[in-house]
Amino acid sequence: MQKIPSISTHITMAFDLSQGLVLSSSSVKFFSIFVIILLHHYVAALTTPPKNGTTLAVFTFGDSFLDTGNNDYTISIAKSNFPPYGRDFVGGKPTGRFSNGKLPSDLIAEIYGVKKILPAYLDPTLQLQDLLTGVNFASARSGYDPETAKMLTALALPDQLNLFKEYKSKLTGAVGNETTATILSKSFFVLSVGSIDLTFNYFTTPLKSSQYDIQAYTDLLINGSKSDWNTRCTPSGCFPFERTLHGGIGRACYDTENQAAILFNSKLRTLIDSLNVRLPEAKVIYLDIYTTSLSLIQNPAQYGFEVVDKGCCGTGNLEFGPLCNKLSPVTELPTNETTRAVFAFRDSIFDTGNNDYIISLAKSNFPPYGRDFVGGKPTGRFCNGKLPSDFVAEKYGVKKILPAYLDPNLQLQDLLTGVCFASAGSGYDPLTPKLLSVLSLPDQLGMFRKYKSKISAAVGNERTATILSKSISFVSMGSNDFAINYFSTPLRSPHYDIPAYTDLMIQSAATFLQELHALGARVIGILSVPPIGCLPALRTLNGGIEKACYETANQAAILFNSKLSHLINSLNERLPEAHFLYIENYSPLLSLLQNPAQYGFKVVDKGCCGTGNLEFGPLCNKASPGTCTDVSKYLFWDSFHPTEKAYRILSSISLKDIKI
Repeated sequence: MQKIPSISTHITMAFDLSQGLVLSSSSVKFFSIFVIILLHHYVAALTTPPKNGTTLAVFTFGDSFLDTGNNDYTISIAKSNFPPYGRDFVGGKPTGRFSNGKLPSDLIAEIYGVKKILPAYLDPTLQLQDLLTGVNFASARSGYDPETAKMLTALALPDQLNLFKEYKSKLTGAVGNETTATILSKSFFVLSVGSIDLTFNYFTTPLKSSQYDIQAYTDLLINGSKSDWNTRCTPSGCFPFERTLHGGIGRACYDTENQAAILFNSKLRTLIDSLNVRLPEAKVIYLDIYTTSLSLIQNPAQYGFEVVDKGCCGTGNLEFGPLCNKLSPVTELPTNETTRAVFAFRDSIFDTGNNDYIISLAKSNFPPYGRDFVGGKPTGRFCNGKLPSDFVAEKYGVKKILPAYLDPNLQLQDLLTGVCFASAGSGYDPLTPKLLSVLSLPDQLGMFRKYKSKISAAVGNERTATILSKSISFVSMGSNDFAINYFSTPLRSPHYDIPAYTDLMIQSAATFLQELHALGARVIGILSVPPIGCLPALRTLNGGIEKACYETANQAAILFNSKLSHLINSLNERLPEAHFLYIENYSPLLSLLQNPAQYGFKVVDKGCCGTGNLEFGPLCNKASPGTCTDVSKYLFWDSFHPTEKAYRILSSISLKDIKI
């Protein structure tokens, strides 16, 4: 695919340009493919690429295809801030998006390198940085026809323009007129509206069809689009809802509505040609949404789809909005029959937020942690972004992030596909979790028992056994036992030499793994301990003036890993129905440390946060001086934990040859 250029627009009054984009499915997979195809054709149609440089911001207006949550903050019946909406969004939570995951607004912002998700303007938690890079003004169930928005109490286009005027005033007050003008002139405006006018207004109610024929009604819509907006209607007659109401027994596409969309699109193209003549400093783009959408509907296998005549939620025939809810008969297991769920047990390398919900010193639910996570917010992960637990769940096709079991917002679907039981600061040694008041291995097993009881009550014992037998559990402990306990306190080292201490750890590991197996886990991957002597904190404390790797700690890790490998071989012999996997974690990290340039790193002896020498947990905070701006150059995020980029690489290397 060609590189997509940025768009230079000229803004006058509210604005003089918007880019049209309408999609017709609430499948995030559909949206992803659709946006790629659409922008590919857009690039091919652009004769002279704009020369403004980068796109600074993205703004969206319209209806539910772009609304990332504005209706959550208005009095409206057009809402989707409840399950199962959002079940495949990061965190598995509903956000007000009428989809299982991201919307075209998010995907466009990501494609143009602006941000990973486009926030709703009415979100009260927005920060200045969110405003600088663009927001969404769209409102689900809005339309060109003013009556369309009134039907479902959505924000009409004039309301959205008023919000944009308010936004512009806020931005000017914060950064001044000149910077505001620069941002707007190098922004990409997207509009999705028109389909709701036809689907929910004209063809579903008698309010307009009794007063206007299709020719006259499309004229009304075009007049509503003369505020220098542009969009194009999809083949809305092929929406499952319209097939059910108008498609007969065979649920065929409703061609009368599709013909209305074609008529509107023809008039729209004429309007856009006129706008480009009247506004030569602007670039108003006509995008052929109809043909692109129809291609996916008529050739589903080509794009990886099987079902196009109904939705995923409930029966898929009529459900949307409040009719698509957690009581709708749709609680499906992943289609990946190999791995149905992922579970993680360990410490901060896997903990996706359990420590947020306990009284503990080991927390990271504050900035700058999470600054590169979707939404830019801290989640309890000891990282700037995702963790190996998330990458594992994504690799095995289960979900994009692995939620923390203690998150009170978890739904049944989250439980069915796996959760994280790990707790930052934990270890094999029973003393290690006590040092920071975190969840020990017995505590984590206790949560797993409760988890098993919950899903047994929800889906039955047989289905629970199937989920567990086709799941993979990951365990990775030992680093804290060495780094925080043995080599940093006098609690164990006076009583145990390193061989004896590694024996203590192995005994605890053996007990835990056998109990996990007894609870139904059958595929269990155990990560070896990495070269912990090369963590920035241990370099600072034990590496001398040159901050060299602390080889005593590295040798302890090697000894433990050797014993762990023998334990896993023994367990596989004694428990033939199980599959214990030794996952090499020492060599991959050592490779990144010794060959940083090969993996795109420049700094490996200190973290990005603060000075990078000792900061982690509460010492790594938004007041920490010296936190890096370009984290991609750093192997470590804080003095103990790698960056998301490093974790992604390490996960790929460690899991490359693992077959389940």
